[in-house]
Amino acid sequence: LGFAPLPSSRAHLAVSSPAMKSVARGVALSLLCLVNRGDAVTPIAKVIELMKSMEAKGVQEKEAEATRFSAFNQWCSDQKRIKAEEIADGTEKIEALSAKIEKAAAEIASLTDRIQELDEDVGRWEKDTKAATDVREKEAADYRATSLDFGESLD
Repeated sequence: LGFAPLPSSRAHLAVSSPAMKSVARGVALSLLCLVNRGDAVTPIAKVIELMKSMEAKGVQEKEAEATRFSAFNQWCSDQKRIKAEEIADGTEKIEALSAKIEKAAAEIASLTDRIQELDEDVGRWEKDTKAATDVREKEAADYRATSLDFGESLD
């Protein structure tokens, strides 16, 4: 087996995720174990132990993330249902109010026409009243003249 030489720069050793940091620690510990051969535990056993602990930690994090995602997914479902109900209620209210507005507009048009008819009737009645008053005044004047004439004839 041939190994590639390590680069002189340490930029490739930058570790950002917690899982990668755990792996880096595990490798570092396994290298320390190789250097310190006085222990009863072999380096391979130590690496296997570290790998198992990393696996357990990964499974635990995965379960925690699944729980968080499940809660978030439930919240999203609830919000979707609530918003759909609110939209349906709003749409229904809009339709009811639109129908009420149309009914009121029709009633306004009908009453406006009726008011116009009544205004015409009042105007016609005022003309009739004036004409009747004029006729009565003329008849009263004729009566007075006739009565005066008859009164003078009798005297």
